[in-house]
Amino acid sequence: MKKLIGLISIMLLIVLSVLGCSAKTDPISINNSEKIKNIKLTDAEDESIQLSLFFDDSKDEEKAQVTVEERVIIKEELLGELIVQELIKGPTTTSQLKPIFPKDTRLLSFSVSDNIAYINLSKEVVSKTTKAQEEACLKALALSLCQLQEITSIKILVENKDIVTLGGNYDITKPFSPETIQLVNSK
Repeated sequence: MKKLIGLISIMLLIVLSVLGCSAKTDPISINNSEKIKNIKLTDAEDESIQLSLFFDDSKDEEKAQVTVEERVIIKEELLGELIVQELIKGPTTTSQLKPIFPKDTRLLSFSVSDNIAYINLSKEVVSKTTKAQEEACLKALALSLCQLQEITSIKILVENKDIVTLGGNYDITKPFSPETIQLVNSK
């Protein structure tokens, strides 16, 4: 239970940090910036959380019965998924920041394998954008996810398929990091 509370606290800090990432100098922003620097997963050895989920196991319509099913959730995947969901939501309404994804974009799945975050997005993410808009989207996504220890690069899929580009400007056929984003047809 303490681990679950700890994870929820960490997720809350990440959400607050993502929502408050503007360059402000007020005391609250400074305090939040210091908290962001100190965010680390608890118990680095314990990379997963075991949950007990209860589902309907009723065999008789008159008598309700539930049975436990154990699940193991990888912390980095949970946090990565949360980060992408928050990026899809966009900046706060009081912020002067702009969203990086088109309005109806959805996260279909998220996983981490061999230090690569695989982000499977809905087809709404593909739209004609300026070079600067697409670069901002890719950098924001890569920088946000690569702050997690287990993620060094990201790979974007759309509807479970590899695509060449999100907006016509940058090549996303291979996993990339914030430093390795490449224009389409550039070597």
